[in-house]
Amino acid sequence: MRKQVSLRRRLLFMVVAFWMLPVISIYAFMTLSYRKDIIEKTTVLMEESLKNFTFFNAQRIEEAIDASKNTSYEQIIEKAWKKYQMGYFTKTELYREITGNLTSKFYNNNRFEIAVFYLTEEPDRIYYTRQKQNNYIDIYKTEVAKEAQLISGQNTSDAQVRIINGRIYVIRNLYTLRNYTKFGTLVLELDKDKLVDGISLNQNYELAFFINNNESLISYDKQLLEEEQRNILNKVSACYSTKVNRKVMRVEGQIYTGLIYQQKFNDFHFGGILVADENVMYSELKRLYMVMLTIMLVSIPIFIYMLYFVSHHITRPMSRMIDAAKTLEKGDIGMQIGGEPMPNKEFDVLQVSFNQMSSEIKYLFDYAYSEKLARKDAKILALQSQINPHFLNNTLEMMNWQARMAGDITVSKMIEALGTLLNYSMDRSNRKMINLAEELRCVDAYCYIISMRFGKRLMIEKEVDNTMLQIQVPQLILQPLIENAVVHGVETVKSGTIRIKVFHDEENAFLQIINSGKDMTREDQERIQRILDGSQNPEEKEKHESLGIYNVNERIKLIYGEEYGLTIRPIGPGETASTITLPLEYDPNKAVTKTPNLIWTKSKK
Repeated sequence: MRKQVSLRRRLLFMVVAFWMLPVISIYAFMTLSYRKDIIEKTTVLMEESLKNFTFFNAQRIEEAIDASKNTSYEQIIEKAWKKYQMGYFTKTELYREITGNLTSKFYNNNRFEIAVFYLTEEPDRIYYTRQKQNNYIDIYKTEVAKEAQLISGQNTSDAQVRIINGRIYVIRNLYTLRNYTKFGTLVLELDKDKLVDGISLNQNYELAFFINNNESLISYDKQLLEEEQRNILNKVSACYSTKVNRKVMRVEGQIYTGLIYQQKFNDFHFGGILVADENVMYSELKRLYMVMLTIMLVSIPIFIYMLYFVSHHITRPMSRMIDAAKTLEKGDIGMQIGGEPMPNKEFDVLQVSFNQMSSEIKYLFDYAYSEKLARKDAKILALQSQINPHFLNNTLEMMNWQARMAGDITVSKMIEALGTLLNYSMDRSNRKMINLAEELRCVDAYCYIISMRFGKRLMIEKEVDNTMLQIQVPQLILQPLIENAVVHGVETVKSGTIRIKVFHDEENAFLQIINSGKDMTREDQERIQRILDGSQNPEEKEKHESLGIYNVNERIKLIYGEEYGLTIRPIGPGETASTITLPLEYDPNKAVTKTPNLIWTKSKK
């Protein structure tokens, strides 16, 4: 039998399943899924910002390189130099021609801080133009001239990008277009603030970049050089390599996260750096956590109140009702549920109903049931006084002795069979279960008596599995079936056969009575099924044989359970089988109990 789960546990499960689990699931989903999405989107935004920063800076540097190349292609400085070489220009005219060209190209372009040119054969004499009146020429002479002369010594026209003391320079040797003769060097200083013109920089990120090596750094935020960011900046710098192209690398610290994006261009290698404070980057996460924490703080009191509500209004009064029912079941008839009042109207109604029911049961037990028992005892005493089993057995013994003295063996055997049958039927030891062998002895006695009645009209056959003789069966379950087989089978034909079969399978034992006779009609089968189910009409209830097979079936179900019992079905032409199905192994301690169907009849006056 399936073990039932208490309503208290079901209610607790429902509270957890339908309240806490959804809240926890939503919290976990939002915390994990949203956190992942926010981190991924923030990372993508950081990478895109860094790539845009790299693109715009590199584009401005390439525009400066193109401007240096156009200076060669225009040949203005080259022609002035040749005229100077041929004596057509004086130094003053050469100076005026070169500075005029530098001014026209670079002075009005605010992306350049200074433009410097010098001839290869005269490196100390410089031609320049500058945006602001300041000490840029002194800075050039002290910091840049040496690096520019090193490049002048190289036999290449490629533009060289250098970062010197935080300033960006494009240095390029100029060659004649015809015979490719180097005649001078052009140095352009770029305004780093103008490199990012047109791009919206995220104020939450701190940006910087390397060009060609990680020893020099251009930063758009001086805080990058503060102590708490130096560690993450050193880790990012270690990732820089001119061999890496179009790749983003990520370095994480305790407070800051750093990204570096490296890309190769025709004349230089660019490494863009982004450093962000994680508290600023993931501020949305903090807001999400605060919202979820608020939800949890609100949910916990509600959950606690729901548990209190279920406990106080349902499980506690229910436990009181269950305890009262168990007390009543143990025999404390008439007990009342008292104590504190019920917490709600529904259980208050149940309490009143229970107390009334308990009082009525006590009344019925004290008066009606006691009176009924007294009447039953009186009837039994009256019956015993009329037919004393001991007196009846003594009388049958005397009749048997007289028959044997007269030599009438047939009558003697019939008296012995009747005595066996009566003694078995009126079992004074009041046993509920007996061995199958003893039940079969009663059957043999009954069969002997009816065989004397029918003579050659009746043939009785037995097929008994001797290994089953010791199994326990209820008393008097086969005799009513044989009587039913005689009345509805043998008596309806000239001659008939009754077969008694006892066999079993792996789980069940089968006691079967097979009789010959007329074929059962559909109406007969329906009538027998109504008898076995206890749903027969009043006329059928009055018949002795109907009560016999009904009581056999009902007793078996009471003892063993609903899956066992009696069936009566046709098994062939003119043959009917009454089959009792019992468990092969029976444990009285595990017997199934059932309230029997009471048949009420009016006493006839």
